[in-house]
Amino acid sequence: MTVPVTILTGFLGSGKTTMLNRLLEESVSENTAVIINEFGDTSIDSHLVIPTKEEIIEINSGCICCNVRQDLITLLQNINIENKNIDRVIIETTGLADPAPVIQTFLMKESISHAYEIDSVITMIDGKHIVRHLYEDEVKSQIAFADTMIINKIDLIDEAELLALKHTLFNMNRTAEVFTAEYGSVHVNHLMNRYTFNLNHVLEIAPDLADNSYHHHHNNEIISVVLKVKEPLDMEKVNQWLGYFVTFKGESLYRYKGILNVADTNRKIVFQGVHMTFAGMDGPLWTEKEDRQSEIVFIGKGLDSESLNQWLQYCLA
Repeated sequence: MTVPVTILTGFLGSGKTTMLNRLLEESVSENTAVIINEFGDTSIDSHLVIPTKEEIIEINSGCICCNVRQDLITLLQNINIENKNIDRVIIETTGLADPAPVIQTFLMKESISHAYEIDSVITMIDGKHIVRHLYEDEVKSQIAFADTMIINKIDLIDEAELLALKHTLFNMNRTAEVFTAEYGSVHVNHLMNRYTFNLNHVLEIAPDLADNSYHHHHNNEIISVVLKVKEPLDMEKVNQWLGYFVTFKGESLYRYKGILNVADTNRKIVFQGVHMTFAGMDGPLWTEKEDRQSEIVFIGKGLDSESLNQWLQYCLA
Protein backbone atom coordinates (compact mmCIF):
# COMPACT_ATOMS: atom_id res chain seq x y z
CA MET A 1 0.00 0.00 0.00
CA THR A 2 1.43 3.37 -1.02
CA VAL A 3 1.67 6.39 1.29
CA PRO A 4 -0.18 9.49 -0.01
CA VAL A 5 1.91 12.62 -0.48
CA THR A 6 0.69 16.21 -0.41
CA ILE A 7 3.01 18.70 -2.10
CA LEU A 8 2.33 22.18 -0.72
CA THR A 9 3.86 24.92 -2.82
CA GLY A 10 3.40 28.61 -3.57
CA PHE A 11 5.54 31.72 -3.92
CA LEU A 12 7.24 33.45 -1.01
CA GLY A 13 4.79 34.66 1.63
CA SER A 14 1.69 33.03 0.17
CA GLY A 15 0.70 31.33 3.43
CA LYS A 16 2.09 27.81 3.06
CA THR A 17 2.99 27.37 6.73
CA THR A 18 -0.42 28.63 7.85
CA MET A 19 -2.00 26.12 5.47
CA LEU A 20 0.30 23.36 6.72
CA ASN A 21 -0.78 24.00 10.30
CA ARG A 22 -4.42 23.81 9.26
CA LEU A 23 -3.85 20.47 7.51
CA LEU A 24 -2.10 19.09 10.59
CA GLU A 25 -4.74 20.36 13.02
CA GLU A 26 -7.57 18.81 11.02
CA SER A 27 -5.76 15.51 10.40
CA VAL A 28 -5.07 14.56 14.00
CA SER A 29 -5.90 10.90 13.37
CA GLU A 30 -3.07 10.52 10.87
CA ASN A 31 0.62 9.88 11.50
CA THR A 32 2.03 12.57 9.25
CA ALA A 33 5.65 13.05 8.31
CA VAL A 34 6.33 16.71 7.51
CA ILE A 35 9.24 17.78 5.29
CA ILE A 36 9.98 21.52 5.27
CA ASN A 37 12.34 23.02 2.71
CA GLU A 38 13.80 26.49 3.29
CA PHE A 39 15.74 28.61 0.79
CA GLY A 40 18.22 29.87 3.41
CA ASP A 41 20.39 27.95 5.84
CA THR A 42 17.96 28.30 8.74
CA SER A 43 14.40 27.11 9.19
CA ILE A 44 12.09 29.73 10.67
CA ASP A 45 9.03 27.74 9.56
CA SER A 46 9.93 24.76 11.75
CA HIS A 47 9.38 27.03 14.78
CA LEU A 48 5.92 27.96 13.49
CA VAL A 49 4.55 24.49 12.73
CA ILE A 50 2.42 22.74 15.35
CA PRO A 51 3.91 19.53 16.81
CA THR A 52 3.02 16.31 14.97
CA LYS A 53 3.08 12.65 15.97
CA GLU A 54 6.15 12.31 13.81
CA GLU A 55 9.14 14.63 13.72
CA ILE A 56 9.30 17.65 11.45
CA ILE A 57 12.21 17.18 9.07
CA GLU A 58 14.06 20.17 7.62
CA ILE A 59 15.98 20.38 4.35
CA ASN A 60 17.76 23.73 4.21
CA SER A 61 20.43 25.54 2.19
CA GLY A 62 18.78 25.07 -1.18
CA CYS A 63 15.63 24.04 -3.03
CA ILE A 64 14.54 20.41 -3.21
CA CYS A 65 13.73 21.03 -6.86
CA CYS A 66 17.43 21.26 -7.72
CA ASN A 67 20.58 21.31 -5.58
CA VAL A 68 19.26 19.37 -2.55
CA ARG A 69 16.91 17.09 -4.47
CA GLN A 70 19.00 14.04 -3.58
CA ASP A 71 18.42 14.91 0.09
CA LEU A 72 14.68 14.57 -0.52
CA ILE A 73 15.12 11.19 -2.22
CA THR A 74 17.30 9.86 0.61
CA LEU A 75 14.88 11.19 3.22
CA LEU A 76 11.85 9.55 1.58
CA GLN A 77 13.71 6.25 1.30
CA ASN A 78 14.64 6.40 5.00
CA ILE A 79 11.07 7.21 6.04
CA ASN A 80 9.83 4.21 4.07
CA ILE A 81 12.39 1.89 5.66
CA GLU A 82 12.21 3.15 9.24
CA ASN A 83 8.59 4.27 9.71
CA LYS A 84 6.03 1.66 8.73
CA ASN A 85 3.27 3.53 10.60
CA ILE A 86 3.36 6.68 8.44
CA ASP A 87 -0.08 7.51 7.02
CA ARG A 88 0.91 10.56 4.97
CA VAL A 89 3.79 12.78 3.92
CA ILE A 90 3.37 16.55 3.50
CA ILE A 91 6.16 18.42 1.72
CA GLU A 92 6.23 22.20 2.13
CA THR A 93 8.53 23.52 -0.59
CA THR A 94 10.44 26.76 -0.47
CA GLY A 95 8.68 29.65 -2.14
CA LEU A 96 11.26 29.58 -4.94
CA ALA A 97 10.75 25.92 -5.81
CA ASP A 98 9.60 24.63 -9.16
CA PRO A 99 7.27 21.73 -8.24
CA ALA A 100 8.01 19.81 -11.46
CA PRO A 101 11.29 18.17 -10.33
CA VAL A 102 9.66 17.33 -6.98
CA ILE A 103 6.81 15.62 -8.84
CA GLN A 104 9.36 13.90 -11.06
CA THR A 105 11.01 12.38 -7.97
CA PHE A 106 7.86 10.35 -7.34
CA LEU A 107 7.60 9.22 -10.95
CA MET A 108 11.14 8.33 -11.97
CA LYS A 109 12.74 6.85 -8.84
CA GLU A 110 11.50 3.25 -8.55
CA SER A 111 12.05 2.94 -4.80
CA ILE A 112 9.98 6.09 -4.33
CA SER A 113 7.18 5.37 -6.81
CA HIS A 114 6.56 1.93 -5.25
CA ALA A 115 6.24 3.39 -1.75
CA TYR A 116 4.49 6.72 -2.34
CA GLU A 117 1.67 8.18 -4.42
CA ILE A 118 1.01 11.89 -4.99
CA ASP A 119 -2.41 12.81 -3.61
CA SER A 120 -2.36 16.45 -4.66
CA VAL A 121 -0.19 19.41 -5.56
CA ILE A 122 -1.60 22.40 -3.68
CA THR A 123 -0.43 25.86 -4.72
CA MET A 124 -1.01 28.78 -2.37
CA ILE A 125 -1.64 32.12 -4.10
CA ASP A 126 -1.00 35.41 -2.30
CA GLY A 127 -4.07 37.35 -3.40
CA LYS A 128 -2.51 40.67 -2.39
CA HIS A 129 0.94 40.39 -3.99
CA ILE A 130 0.94 37.63 -6.61
CA VAL A 131 0.18 39.94 -9.56
CA ARG A 132 3.62 41.57 -9.34
CA HIS A 133 5.31 38.14 -9.49
CA LEU A 134 3.42 36.44 -12.30
CA TYR A 135 6.43 36.95 -14.59
CA GLU A 136 8.63 34.79 -12.33
CA ASP A 137 9.30 31.34 -13.81
CA GLU A 138 8.81 29.70 -10.41
CA VAL A 139 5.35 31.25 -10.04
CA LYS A 140 4.33 30.14 -13.53
CA SER A 141 5.37 26.57 -12.72
CA GLN A 142 3.70 26.55 -9.31
CA ILE A 143 0.43 27.61 -10.93
CA ALA A 144 0.73 25.36 -14.00
CA PHE A 145 1.45 22.14 -12.09
CA ALA A 146 -1.22 22.62 -9.42
CA ASP A 147 -4.31 20.47 -9.27
CA THR A 148 -5.59 22.61 -6.40
CA MET A 149 -5.08 26.37 -5.98
CA ILE A 150 -5.96 28.41 -2.90
CA ILE A 151 -6.23 32.16 -3.35
CA ASN A 152 -5.22 33.29 0.13
CA LYS A 153 -5.49 36.70 1.84
CA ILE A 154 -8.74 37.60 0.05
CA ASP A 155 -9.49 39.94 2.95
CA LEU A 156 -6.76 42.23 1.54
CA ILE A 157 -8.29 42.62 -1.94
CA ASP A 158 -11.69 43.72 -3.28
CA GLU A 159 -14.17 41.76 -5.43
CA ALA A 160 -12.94 43.22 -8.71
CA GLU A 161 -9.32 42.30 -7.92
CA LEU A 162 -10.38 38.78 -6.92
CA LEU A 163 -12.38 38.29 -10.10
CA ALA A 164 -9.49 39.52 -12.26
CA LEU A 165 -7.06 37.22 -10.43
CA LYS A 166 -9.35 34.21 -10.90
CA HIS A 167 -9.53 34.98 -14.62
CA THR A 168 -5.73 35.21 -14.85
CA LEU A 169 -5.21 31.94 -12.99
CA PHE A 170 -7.79 30.17 -15.15
CA ASN A 171 -5.89 31.22 -18.26
CA MET A 172 -2.70 29.80 -16.74
CA ASN A 173 -4.25 26.54 -15.50
CA ARG A 174 -7.73 25.53 -16.69
CA THR A 175 -7.95 22.23 -14.82
CA ALA A 176 -7.10 23.09 -11.20
CA GLU A 177 -9.83 23.47 -8.61
CA VAL A 178 -9.69 26.94 -7.06
CA PHE A 179 -10.61 27.85 -3.47
CA THR A 180 -10.52 31.23 -1.76
CA ALA A 181 -9.41 31.75 1.81
CA GLU A 182 -8.39 34.03 4.63
CA TYR A 183 -5.51 32.60 6.65
CA GLY A 184 -5.72 29.33 4.69
CA SER A 185 -9.29 28.63 5.82
CA VAL A 186 -10.06 25.70 3.51
CA HIS A 187 -11.31 22.47 5.09
CA VAL A 188 -8.97 19.50 4.89
CA ASN A 189 -11.69 17.39 3.21
CA HIS A 190 -11.31 19.58 0.11
CA LEU A 191 -7.56 19.08 0.01
CA MET A 192 -6.56 15.59 1.14
CA ASN A 193 -7.47 12.01 0.26
CA ARG A 194 -9.02 13.17 -3.02
CA TYR A 195 -6.19 12.07 -5.33
CA THR A 196 -6.63 15.02 -7.66
CA PHE A 197 -3.08 14.77 -9.02
CA ASN A 198 -3.34 14.20 -12.78
CA LEU A 199 -0.22 12.77 -14.42
CA ASN A 200 -1.59 13.30 -17.93
CA HIS A 201 -2.06 17.01 -17.22
CA VAL A 202 1.50 17.24 -15.89
CA LEU A 203 2.98 15.52 -18.94
CA GLU A 204 1.07 17.83 -21.26
CA ILE A 205 2.84 20.77 -19.59
CA ALA A 206 6.27 19.14 -19.36
CA PRO A 207 6.67 16.01 -21.53
CA ASP A 208 10.37 15.87 -20.58
CA LEU A 209 9.43 14.93 -17.01
CA ALA A 210 9.02 11.37 -18.25
CA ASP A 211 12.62 11.06 -19.43
CA ASN A 212 14.36 12.84 -16.54
CA SER A 213 15.57 15.71 -18.75
CA TYR A 214 13.61 18.47 -17.03
CA HIS A 215 15.89 21.05 -15.38
CA HIS A 216 15.15 24.10 -13.30
CA HIS A 217 17.36 27.17 -12.85
CA HIS A 218 16.77 29.80 -10.20
CA ASN A 219 16.68 33.53 -10.70
CA ASN A 220 20.15 34.43 -9.44
CA GLU A 221 19.04 37.97 -8.59
CA ILE A 222 17.02 36.65 -5.65
CA ILE A 223 19.20 35.96 -2.63
CA SER A 224 18.71 34.99 0.99
CA VAL A 225 20.36 36.70 3.97
CA VAL A 226 20.20 34.94 7.34
CA LEU A 227 20.95 36.80 10.57
CA LYS A 228 21.50 35.20 13.98
CA VAL A 229 22.38 36.71 17.33
CA LYS A 230 22.23 35.32 20.88
CA GLU A 231 22.08 38.63 22.79
CA PRO A 232 18.54 39.88 23.58
CA LEU A 233 17.07 42.55 21.30
CA ASP A 234 15.40 45.86 22.11
CA MET A 235 11.91 45.62 20.57
CA GLU A 236 11.59 49.36 20.10
CA LYS A 237 14.82 49.45 18.09
CA VAL A 238 13.69 46.42 16.06
CA ASN A 239 10.44 48.21 15.15
CA GLN A 240 12.40 51.32 14.12
CA TRP A 241 14.75 49.25 11.97
CA LEU A 242 12.06 47.21 10.24
CA GLY A 243 9.83 50.22 9.69
CA TYR A 244 12.67 52.10 8.05
CA PHE A 245 13.95 49.13 6.05
CA VAL A 246 10.54 48.08 4.72
CA THR A 247 9.72 51.68 3.74
CA PHE A 248 12.82 52.00 1.58
CA LYS A 249 13.35 48.40 0.41
CA GLY A 250 9.83 46.96 0.47
CA GLU A 251 9.53 46.49 -3.28
CA SER A 252 12.73 44.42 -3.30
CA LEU A 253 11.76 42.37 -0.23
CA TYR A 254 9.99 39.25 -1.45
CA ARG A 255 9.83 37.63 1.98
CA TYR A 256 11.17 38.23 5.48
CA LYS A 257 10.47 36.47 8.76
CA GLY A 258 12.04 35.83 12.10
CA ILE A 259 11.94 34.46 15.63
CA LEU A 260 13.20 37.12 18.03
CA ASN A 261 14.77 36.81 21.47
CA VAL A 262 13.58 40.07 23.02
CA ALA A 263 14.69 41.50 26.37
CA ASP A 264 12.22 41.48 29.30
CA THR A 265 10.00 38.69 27.96
CA ASN A 266 10.10 34.90 28.08
CA ARG A 267 8.07 34.62 24.89
CA LYS A 268 9.37 34.35 21.36
CA ILE A 269 8.38 37.28 19.18
CA VAL A 270 7.43 36.15 15.69
CA PHE A 271 7.40 38.53 12.73
CA GLN A 272 6.92 38.02 9.02
CA GLY A 273 6.18 40.10 5.98
CA VAL A 274 5.88 40.33 2.22
CA HIS A 275 6.97 43.54 0.47
CA MET A 276 5.42 46.46 2.43
CA THR A 277 3.06 44.31 4.50
CA PHE A 278 4.42 42.91 7.76
CA ALA A 279 3.26 42.06 11.26
CA GLY A 280 4.62 40.76 14.54
CA MET A 281 3.01 38.74 17.29
CA ASP A 282 3.74 36.95 20.54
CA GLY A 283 4.84 33.38 19.99
CA PRO A 284 5.22 30.46 22.40
CA LEU A 285 7.37 30.57 25.52
CA TRP A 286 11.04 29.76 25.27
CA THR A 287 11.66 26.34 26.82
CA GLU A 288 14.55 25.51 29.11
CA LYS A 289 16.00 23.16 26.48
CA GLU A 290 16.06 25.81 23.76
CA ASP A 291 19.06 27.93 22.91
CA ARG A 292 17.59 31.44 23.01
CA GLN A 293 18.67 33.35 19.96
CA SER A 294 17.14 35.54 17.30
CA GLU A 295 16.99 34.14 13.76
CA ILE A 296 15.92 36.35 10.86
CA VAL A 297 15.82 35.65 7.13
CA PHE A 298 15.39 38.17 4.32
CA ILE A 299 14.74 37.00 0.75
CA GLY A 300 14.79 39.50 -2.08
CA LYS A 301 16.88 41.47 -4.54
CA GLY A 302 19.79 43.80 -3.81
CA LEU A 303 20.20 42.78 -0.17
CA ASP A 304 23.38 43.86 1.64
CA SER A 305 24.22 41.30 4.33
CA GLU A 306 26.86 43.52 5.97
CA SER A 307 24.43 46.43 6.34
CA LEU A 308 21.72 44.13 7.70
CA ASN A 309 24.10 42.72 10.28
CA GLN A 310 25.03 46.25 11.36
CA TRP A 311 21.36 47.07 11.83
CA LEU A 312 20.89 43.94 13.91
CA GLN A 313 23.80 44.95 16.15
CA TYR A 314 22.11 48.34 16.60
CA CYS A 315 19.01 46.51 17.90
CA LEU A 316 20.81 44.76 20.77
CA ALA A 317 19.27 45.58 24.12
